Amino acid sequence: MTLIKEDIFIVTSKKGAQSLKVRGEDGSVKTIHSLYDPEAEAKTIVDEFEFDGRGVLVVLGLGLGYHAAELARRFPEAEILIVEASQEIHEIAKGQGLPIEGNIKFIVGLTPAETIKKITDCQMKDGITPLSVFVLSSVISAFPSYYQRILALLKKTVSIKLWDRLKYPKFKEQSHKVVLMDSGYFLVKEAEKAMISLGNKVKKVLIPTLEKGGKGDTPLNPPLVRGETGGYDNEAIIPKLIEAIIEFKPDFILTMNHLGFDEDGVLNSFLKSIEMPVASWYVDSPKIILEAFNKNVSPYVALFLWDRTYIDDMKSMGFESVSYLPLGTDESVFRPTERNSKFKIQNSKFTNDVGFVGNSLVDKTREKLEKAPAALNPVIEEIAGKLSSTKMYLKDAIDNSEWGGFNDLTLQQKIDFEAAVLWKATLLYRLSCLESLKDFNVLIHGDDGWKKLLNNYNVKPPLNYYKELPAFYNACRINFNATHLQMREAVNQRVFDVPACGAFLLTDYQAALDGLFDVGKEMIVYKHTDEIPELARFYLNNPEKREAVARRARERVLKEHTYKHRLGSLIRFMREKYG
Repeated sequence: MTLIKEDIFIVTSKKGAQSLKVRGEDGSVKTIHSLYDPEAEAKTIVDEFEFDGRGVLVVLGLGLGYHAAELARRFPEAEILIVEASQEIHEIAKGQGLPIEGNIKFIVGLTPAETIKKITDCQMKDGITPLSVFVLSSVISAFPSYYQRILALLKKTVSIKLWDRLKYPKFKEQSHKVVLMDSGYFLVKEAEKAMISLGNKVKKVLIPTLEKGGKGDTPLNPPLVRGETGGYDNEAIIPKLIEAIIEFKPDFILTMNHLGFDEDGVLNSFLKSIEMPVASWYVDSPKIILEAFNKNVSPYVALFLWDRTYIDDMKSMGFESVSYLPLGTDESVFRPTERNSKFKIQNSKFTNDVGFVGNSLVDKTREKLEKAPAALNPVIEEIAGKLSSTKMYLKDAIDNSEWGGFNDLTLQQKIDFEAAVLWKATLLYRLSCLESLKDFNVLIHGDDGWKKLLNNYNVKPPLNYYKELPAFYNACRINFNATHLQMREAVNQRVFDVPACGAFLLTDYQAALDGLFDVGKEMIVYKHTDEIPELARFYLNNPEKREAVARRARERVLKEHTYKHRLGSLIRFMREKYG
């Protein structure tokens, strides 16, 4: 017996081939291969292994590779993943073991969790493929804590018979079952509540978030997997979805902004392979989120966009089903409050002539600028300034600038550049709007960035969306709104939530308003910042006209713009498309 490395020994078998002994985790020396004829032993144990040669074959334990070489010879069409805990054993096998030829990949020295992720990614890369496991029992005996952990995780993650259980007819009942991917994003709660109220069943699958977003007009960072931000873990998400699909048998999966999907398209390929429809409702810019993640295109993914102007962008990426679905409101949360003495006492802290709730974007703009190439900051500032004063489309602002280097940027640089311009432009635009109200009693609830931007304004902390914001809207004589410039024509959450409270809203004009409200009767708009003071003064001085507008707007919202309306439309589309 020859000591090759510490606790690893090479032994010459009776038939002359090399065998292997190792010191196991219990301190005893374990024999990995036969001491008489390792090659004959490998043929015997492979003979006893039931495998049809399809899909992915995971081999737990390498040793000197006799069994692995025999498996590769017998099953040339299989993709074989060989898992070995020890880097030293892998190096010895390369030098003294049997040559292994074929479609072979080695997973060496990783933790059990990292190993499972590699296996899952391989199985899911072209959709779910059959997976089988070959166990070299002598290796399991030597290192049970490592390999038994992998076996336990594999049982939770994959199964040879999954295919038949994951593919089934959809939309066969009048009511529907929906798996809702829950990232904690605010719209998840509203969607679940609306779908249940419409008579459907919902099962939530929890997924992690990259960053907590705002309410409707405060976008998340791109929520797909990105190495520098952590992102989502397929190892965690896919098993949860598999379990939910098998047990719940949903008609489709609903996500917001593609939350939970990965940049490599692994989850997308899996869902495509089992023909599982997915509805992704975008309430932030789909262009910023999806442009660098085109592996998530699928005929089984239907996009619903809160801004119809992005439809052509998404279709040019390859998405076949792209629809317009604006935001809405939960009328049970945003509703009029009784105007009595108790209300006045509780809400006196919110009472004001003009109220605004929103982020200054100071910190978020700085984050976007840090991602963009530093040399382009002056160009970003220039284009953002033009965009903030004209509200033209971003593409037009870039094309009309003197700078001509946009097409020379990489795709990721383009995305970071556009995001930086939009956020900076929105900061400047909101600032100019609020500065036009300097002669009014304005109450701002938002981040501390407003204190840096505005002097002599009453700035208070952010409000809880569900508990405090409805009371604030009710207490304002005029609720003011300035839309984020990533919304080319769309309207934000305030346009529905404020009227639902029976309160008055003064908002900037967006083209989508014409199809949602009777502008001038149900919604009062400004097209230029210099119109803001005159409109504010008129409706402060004419409370009866202000209240009439608010009343008509509320009637319209309750008739057409609740989340029940939105989710009802989404479900009907999915049934017609995939039923």
